[in-house]
Amino acid sequence: MPVTGDAAEEMVEATLRVVEEGEADAVASVSTFASEESSVYTVGGGVTVVTVPLNGEYSIPSNITVFFDQDNTVLQTNEMLVTKNEAGNFQVETYLDGYLVQSEDTGISYMTDEELLAEEPADVQPMGVGAVAACIGAALGVGGTVAYLIAVGCGGSCVAPTPVTAPICAACIGAYAVLGGGGMAAVVACFNYL
Repeated sequence: MPVTGDAAEEMVEATLRVVEEGEADAVASVSTFASEESSVYTVGGGVTVVTVPLNGEYSIPSNITVFFDQDNTVLQTNEMLVTKNEAGNFQVETYLDGYLVQSEDTGISYMTDEELLAEEPADVQPMGVGAVAACIGAALGVGGTVAYLIAVGCGGSCVAPTPVTAPICAACIGAYAVLGGGGMAAVVACFNYL
């Protein structure tokens, strides 16, 4: 359930503070945080999730997502960092509490955020990663490359999350929040095409 207003602002400030003070293990620097574009949700059990988009050296849909308990203690930190690798492709890395858990060269030539946002929504593919990307594109209203980055970065973890892959899926959920999160449940359902 979305949190707005002063309550959301307080949680975003808490997120910045815990990262700056080292209470939350993060790879991305606070200087890359696009705090004003953050999303705050309650997910039940007294847990609040704060997703902060990242900019600077990071591409869409990069984010840091911090899970807090009812006492504002950090439960977990997830990051999805999308960058340009040496081959000139998008590199998708996922971190849990500051530790790398997935790194993948997508094979897709790097594009600027402006180019990504200008893309038309993805065409529907019959099955596999392409179908997942097309579904994500339709659910979020984003272009094919952004949808594909999420599909590649999140595919294996969001199909049937396990204790090992659930954190990757959680970082992916942060990516959906960064992009509007309009159909988060619909996006997660897209992974059924794999």
